[in-house]
Amino acid sequence: MFRNLNSFVLLIACLGLTLGCGGVKGKVPTKRVPVSGTVKLDGKPLATGRVTFDAQNGEPPTTCDILNGAFSGTVMIGKNKVMLISTVKQSMKEKMKIDGPGYDEMVEFNILPDRYHSKSEITKDVADPGPNQFEFDLQSK
Repeated sequence: MFRNLNSFVLLIACLGLTLGCGGVKGKVPTKRVPVSGTVKLDGKPLATGRVTFDAQNGEPPTTCDILNGAFSGTVMIGKNKVMLISTVKQSMKEKMKIDGPGYDEMVEFNILPDRYHSKSEITKDVADPGPNQFEFDLQSK
């Protein structure tokens, strides 16, 4: 009896692995390729930040760190929405010129305008094969 039960469990496990690895019927696995580039703000390399590439196909977006104006990573091929962010820590007292209880606490602020992140309409086509070298020349105003 246990021999048949073990065989049945093994069959179910193999079937589950086979179906799990194959994914959803008709869905093509997403391929990622290397990307790199530069980010400037008002003509100068952006010190730190993040650039996010989102293929908007249900797969998680890819975020690459920006350091001294340069970034690199692996991104899904195809058309990607691009969002950029760069934050600094500053107290409300410094930023808003407000004084009072609690305004000394440090808070992160994005130094880039909304048009580069929450309201971004920037897109880039990531190709295979590349090269996928992108330059972003941002303006603070």
